[in-house]
Amino acid sequence: MKTTMMKTAAMILSLGLFAGCATNGGLEEGIANAQAAADAAMKAAKEAQLDAATAQGSADAALKAANSAKDSAEACNERCGRMSEKAMAK
Repeated sequence: MKTTMMKTAAMILSLGLFAGCATNGGLEEGIANAQAAADAAMKAAKEAQLDAATAQGSADAALKAANSAKDSAEACNERCGRMSEKAMAK
C-alpha cells in the first residue's frame, strides 16, 4: 500500500512539475510576444516622429514662401500706389 501511495505521489509531483514547466513556457512566450509588440510600437513611434519632423520642415518652408509672397505683394502695392499718385498729379 505504501508503494502504491509513493508511486501515486511521485506521479502527482511529476505532473505538477511538468504543468509548472508548461506554465513557465507559456509565460516566457507571453513575455516574448509582449516584447515583440513593444518593439513594433517603438519602431512605429520613431517612424511617426520622423514623419512629423519632415512635415514640420515642409510647413516651415511653406510659411517662409508665404511670407516672401506677402512682402512682394506689399512692395508691388506700394509701387502701384506711387505710380497712380504720379499719374494723377500730372
